Amino acid sequence: MNKKYAFFLLSLLVLSSCDFPTASDSLPSDSPSLDSSPSSSGESSFDTTISSDGPGEPPLGEYRINPKPSEGDTGYVYDQYGEIVKELYRNEYYTDLEDVAAYIVTFKETPVNYYFSDERNGYSNAKRECYGLYGDACRIFPGPYDSNYDYLPHSLDYKYNEADIGGEGYAESSSWNRGALRVVFTIKGISDYGSDVPVVFYTGDHYDTFIEYKNYYGGWGEEFGLSGSSWESIDTWF
Repeated sequence: MNKKYAFFLLSLLVLSSCDFPTASDSLPSDSPSLDSSPSSSGESSFDTTISSDGPGEPPLGEYRINPKPSEGDTGYVYDQYGEIVKELYRNEYYTDLEDVAAYIVTFKETPVNYYFSDERNGYSNAKRECYGLYGDACRIFPGPYDSNYDYLPHSLDYKYNEADIGGEGYAESSSWNRGALRVVFTIKGISDYGSDVPVVFYTGDHYDTFIEYKNYYGGWGEEFGLSGSSWESIDTWF
């Protein structure tokens, strides 16, 4: 037998008898999976579940995506796969609907350019003062909301607030029409979700219909309200 060939066969025999560690051998049995990419079915593998499916809570695995926690004065907007797509900063001006909704959920307050004034103090004075401070980034925050309350789910603190989003012609001078675009929100969460995460709704027609912000970029629910659908009857969990 050729000596080189015999040596080759002997090497294979030695290697086959060795017990080399595999990639899985180097990980503890309880190591979590870090995969946050879409699955082959097109659904996200990002964990959106809650720990219980008891009374008053949605079925396990069907809860709205929870927001990432803020870190001091920095908050995050992320997509449905758990990837951060934008950072928000406390005390910065925000007027975009997505930014305002995410800011409220993250920091549990309106952005700094939202000027508080209820109707009793007169919106005319508030508009002038707000415009003087923030220019065309000025937005009015009237506070408590009490219109068409029956359309909205039960708030844990029995209270909703509203805030202007703006729109064409908004804050172009020291006097303007507030328009029909609003966010309506509760800081303490709603009882149906069994969670104290803030919930934000948007209305583009002055409280006739609403859509719910789902706490991720581009995530908005189905329309409900005067259109005929109730909040309870639509697909609220995703």
